[in-house]
Amino acid sequence: MKGLVNDVLSIFSPKAVKPVLVRPGLSHREIASLQAVGVTTVSWATSMEELNKAFVKKALDAGAVGYHITHVESHKPGKEQQHVMAATATFYHINHKVAYG
Repeated sequence: MKGLVNDVLSIFSPKAVKPVLVRPGLSHREIASLQAVGVTTVSWATSMEELNKAFVKKALDAGAVGYHITHVESHKPGKEQQHVMAATATFYHINHKVAYG
């Protein structure tokens, strides 16, 4: 959850991006070599927890080691008048040339 909070907060601050890692056991060198490789969206979540779970699943399915949420918005009410969130995230992979020389 701490990773998710940091990810959301980073949307509003111009710091270096630290993606939420979905693959455990990465070395410091592998983490330092991460590079953005793609973008995905989720448009049906009704909570940040659902949003996080959706991006974790999408990242794992894509073989990514992490993701960073770059945009979140709330739009028209869904079922039972809950607001529905739409978000965009960037996936990260290990740059093998940098990580393994």
